[in-house]
Formats: sequence, C-alpha cells, structure tokens
Amino acid sequence: MLEPRSIGAVVVLRFWVVVVSLAEIDEAPASCQFLQTRVSLNDNLVEASHNETMTGICVPWANLTCEEWLRSWLDFADPILDVSARYHADGWCVFGELDHWVRQCAISRRTGHVKNVLLTHEPYYVKFLNSSTSTPFTFRLFDGRTLVVRDHDLPLDDLFCYVNGLYDLPRSKIVNNFTFLEEVSEKWCKTFEETLPNYFGISMADNANEYRESEAFLLNLQKNGATSGEVPQWVVNNLYLHGAVKCVLRGGNRGAVCEPANCAARACFGEDKSTLLYTARGECERVVFD
Repeated sequence: MLEPRSIGAVVVLRFWVVVVSLAEIDEAPASCQFLQTRVSLNDNLVEASHNETMTGICVPWANLTCEEWLRSWLDFADPILDVSARYHADGWCVFGELDHWVRQCAISRRTGHVKNVLLTHEPYYVKFLNSSTSTPFTFRLFDGRTLVVRDHDLPLDDLFCYVNGLYDLPRSKIVNNFTFLEEVSEKWCKTFEETLPNYFGISMADNANEYRESEAFLLNLQKNGATSGEVPQWVVNNLYLHGAVKCVLRGGNRGAVCEPANCAARACFGEDKSTLLYTARGECERVVFD
C-alpha cells in the first residue's frame, strides 16, 4: 500500500492516484516514468533494492529531475493506452511503481507465468479470510442475484470477480496454462471494448475515482456487524470499469491475465453457486503450486 503524499497539484490516495489539476510540462524522455518495477527479471525474480538500477526495467526515483517526476505523475490524466504507446511499453510495467501487485503482474506478463503474482497474495488471504471477522455476508445485487462472501477487508475483490464472470472459469487451467489464460482474458477484454463507452480513453484517474467510491461503499455496507446489504447498479458498473482498466493496461499485448488468474486461485463456488468458498480456508482445491 502506498503512503499518502502530495506534491504540487498531485495527490496520491492509497492504491491509485487522483490528479487534481494539471500543469503544462514538456514530455519527459522514456526513462522518466513509472517504469519502476524494482524487480529483477532473473531466474529467481529477486526484488532489487530501491535505488538499484535494473537496466531496461527501471530507473530509480532518485535519478528523476523534479520536472520529470511531475511529468510521470501527470500520466495519470491521459488515456492509459496513450501512455503505454508514449513509452512503448506494457502499461503494467509503465505504472509498476504504484503497488507490488502491479509490479508482479508486469513480471508475470513478461515471463508468461502467473505463479509469482498469485503467491504474493496468499499470505494476505490466509490472514484476512481466517480471522474472527470473516463471517458470512450477503451482497444483494440490484438485479436479484445474491453472493455470500467472507472477505471484510477487500470485499471489492469478490464482487469484482463475480460480476465479471471470473469465478465461472476452469480454475486449474486458467492458472497453469498461460496460452489458455491469454485466450480467455482476450475475450473478456473484447466485451469491454464493445460495450463500455470511452473504453479507449480510460485513464488511471478514472480508475482511482471508481476504486475509491466502490471500496468505500462496500466496506460501509459491512459495518457494525451487518450480515447483508444492497448493491446498486452504479457499483456493478464501476466494477466493469475496474476490469476494463486492467485490459487497457495491457497496451498492445494479449490479455489482462492477472485478474482472471487471481480470481481462479482465490475462491470457488459452493454447490448453490451463490456462496463463495475460499482456497485460503481450505475450502477449494489449491491450484497454485510453490
């Protein structure tokens, strides 16, 4: 999780960033951007120190001038596809400094293996899904569907996977067959391209607004020991946008592979198809192997 910071007209909010206002700054060279994965692409995928330059992968923050640093933050306001094209790079890598999840997805897409990004999540899921607060909670969607979950820390994850149909996929094949995963995620992204207005213009600022609003709403539903809550259509629409963001981050490459794989590894349906079971609770077959 990123610590809140502010600089000039830019405000960093938790996981993503909102650009409050823009200034005219000359475009920085390709080395001055969020291509900051801090992860070495060696056989062991060892994380590098913060100020170590991995040639062709990252440029340390300390090496950026103030103008270059601001230019990189202003990339949040531009369409993600335009930013990827500007730097001739996968958007997951361009915005890799944002969070370990983004960095690890960039590496997974580069190597053709999703295991590293999925194993990154496992300790958190084990902790949150086996706590005293992981009691059943029912989301009642505006269209009559219901979903029973136990995640009170990241409820957006379950609802996101559910409304986007990512819990309906063959779990082991999605995680362990990268070619199949690319094909499935390509079809998933194509539906957004055909149905979502402004698909090609989605920015990271759009994602920041959607994520913050949806997460706050869902967490509020679960407050004070509530056991169920109503999910309006605008939240579901936001979760479609959330999926589309992951698709445009792919740039010119195939598939937004990390999201379908994470959903497949995370949970499965019970017999009624409306209650989620969790791998971290030992209720689903584990499909990611060390």
